[in-house]
Amino acid sequence: MSEVAMVYDFSRKKCGIKEYGDALVKWLKAIGVDVEVCDLKKESYADSVRAALCASRGELVHTQHEYGLFKGHFGWSQIFYYLTLKLLRKRDITTLHTVLTPKQAIENYVKFSLPYVKESLIETMRGFLISALVPYIPQAFSDLLVVHTLRGYELLPWLGKMKAVLIPHFTPKPSWKIDEIIEKCRNMMSKKVERVEIVTPGFIRPTKRYDWAVHALVSLALEGLEVPLRYTVVGTTQDEAGERWYQYMKDFIDEISKYTEKLGLEIRIVKKMMTKEELIERACSAHVVLLPYSDPTQEASGIVHDSLTCGKHIVVPKIGDVRNYPEAFHPFDIDDPLPTMKQALRRAIDEVLRGNLCNPGALAYARFTAVDRVARRHAELYATLRSRRSPRRPS
Repeated sequence: MSEVAMVYDFSRKKCGIKEYGDALVKWLKAIGVDVEVCDLKKESYADSVRAALCASRGELVHTQHEYGLFKGHFGWSQIFYYLTLKLLRKRDITTLHTVLTPKQAIENYVKFSLPYVKESLIETMRGFLISALVPYIPQAFSDLLVVHTLRGYELLPWLGKMKAVLIPHFTPKPSWKIDEIIEKCRNMMSKKVERVEIVTPGFIRPTKRYDWAVHALVSLALEGLEVPLRYTVVGTTQDEAGERWYQYMKDFIDEISKYTEKLGLEIRIVKKMMTKEELIERACSAHVVLLPYSDPTQEASGIVHDSLTCGKHIVVPKIGDVRNYPEAFHPFDIDDPLPTMKQALRRAIDEVLRGNLCNPGALAYARFTAVDRVARRHAELYATLRSRRSPRRPS
């Protein structure tokens, strides 16, 4: 029997949980934790039970939880997963990569599910009911909860707060590599640039409002630019909704580019499947990383932490990571996106033009959330849960 059975998604096409899980397992093994992986192979009720049966081989179970990994309206089949674990008397830690209140779950169902699927009236009513109930399932059935942000903790009900531990999303480099980057950044101070490169890397989704970004950048360009700007959206689509959004933005950018280039602003969108290393390289090759998220339930972002590894100036809404360490970011207000994004971009671009190519706050947060440090915090959490009295086994 292994010390820990880690359960997460098998496919990067669904979301970044696979990469998160793979990296965490690698570093846990590096510090001596015996981890076995049990993956959710496909979206089905039976597979949720199969994953739980696989996880029974671990002394503890650690579930990397995202509602979209379970079949149904924001994760209905997870109840079969957690009930199976309870029947097997397994102690479970669940990392909530998204923390939703019932109201937010219903709003997400309306925004991101109903427009893209055909459902009967009964199925729609069932969807509303399930969306209201499923946020409570991992909170009720888990022994401990891990949340990445202060905001996520605050959204939990009292029962969830009693079980919750705050461990930030990791930055995918060890602390000694971050130290090397900090030293490199010291040698880059006061370096002048001839063109400011701005990038939005990662999956192309309707929840990423590239149109907001374009409008904010055009508004800056109309005021006059000290140096030319180039804005690049690069990534791949995950589903039909993402494909439609990509095509819409491509047509929009093709049409507007003939005017923006006269202002010194080049805009392009590139559809490309990238590995984690390529994604980090894209972020680190730019001066500013712009993440125009529109989902108010966004907590921690893998792309945020990818960008932190090289101390980039990051423009992002006031999501959970920003609450954790405000000095690491140039935040904008998701409820008033265009003027506040423009102001945040202006601050980031001004820093670059002053020769500050690295953000010291970003590097400080990157070092605090370095993957080796986050892995050690998980190992300590496993030890804490194992030290509790073992549940009584059926005779």
